[in-house]
Amino acid sequence: MRTLTIVSERHTYPVIVGAGALSRLPGVLDEAGLGGRHIAIVTDDTVRKQPIAEELVTALEQGSFTYSFIEIPAGDAHKSLDTAVSVYGELLAIGFRRSDVIVALGGGVVGDLAGFVAATYMRGVPFIQAPTTLLAHDSALGGKVGVNLPQGKNLVGAFYPPKAVVFDTRALLSLPQRQWVNGMAEVIKHALIGDADLFATLEAQPLRQCPDAAVLEPILADAMQVKVNIVNADEHETGLRQILNVGHTIGHAVEQCSDYELGHGEAIAIGLVLEADLAVMRGLLTMEARDRLVQLLLAHGLPIRPQERDFAEIAKRIQVDKKHGRRGWTFALPQAIGRVEVVSGVEEDEVRRVYQRALEGESA
Repeated sequence: MRTLTIVSERHTYPVIVGAGALSRLPGVLDEAGLGGRHIAIVTDDTVRKQPIAEELVTALEQGSFTYSFIEIPAGDAHKSLDTAVSVYGELLAIGFRRSDVIVALGGGVVGDLAGFVAATYMRGVPFIQAPTTLLAHDSALGGKVGVNLPQGKNLVGAFYPPKAVVFDTRALLSLPQRQWVNGMAEVIKHALIGDADLFATLEAQPLRQCPDAAVLEPILADAMQVKVNIVNADEHETGLRQILNVGHTIGHAVEQCSDYELGHGEAIAIGLVLEADLAVMRGLLTMEARDRLVQLLLAHGLPIRPQERDFAEIAKRIQVDKKHGRRGWTFALPQAIGRVEVVSGVEEDEVRRVYQRALEGESA
């Protein structure tokens, strides 16, 4: 088991990663001054049926905590203001007060939505992230919470750090294959951003399914450490933290244009390749590095080419990305394996050329 540390302006909090991590939750709550509070467990109707939900119940009962479950429908389509309003209503119905605690038990949708509810219910209540998917090793860190609008992803939200992140990797054992592969896209992204050694490890030993704890935990903790380092340097995404969005500017647009038929990680994999192609076209990345990225994604069963869509639809969604300034588009582009930088002033026509070449099966 590994413990990482995030230093937020509001408070410093632990990130506990490993099999059996949920057993430490009562102690984590006590250390955060939250002992004896009522716990509202926000989860989805899929995770509620998984063994990890009972592991959480066991931990809370052993710590003499009272608790209630609030279930939301599974899926990105429910990461919405309507769902948040429904959760507010359920919190009021159980008499949930500002002194109580929300535990977000689930993947990225649950974590983002429950965190948004925690940030806004009664002007803010404490919450714990308890991720249950590989994708959520990314979204659970750093305090970005929010919901989607019809016009785009994560357009309403806040920076609101949890009191702790408790990632019990036993939850990953029941992940469907496709969800596991989706999550590996974010692990690869973190390696591309800041850990060339991790990238090489994944090249040598692709993980197309969940390995045993001895293999999983160091890889997962190393990937999370990349993000922890960046969040500690730039909590509010004023500069450096934007590099975590590599693959996401195009990836989010591709995901939306698929009507969410593509999984998040699948869309991010496509975004990583297209943004690497953009970096090659601009002379920022070697073709050798780009090809290594492509081969690593393929080795993990991830797609590398977008579906056939009119570029105007892609561009419309890229246009609302929060990173953009008044002149041109802003991208986080890879410069080498283990290094990504923010690039402003990217023209729409550059992205169109990269997109069209990808549809035709060509690279930059």
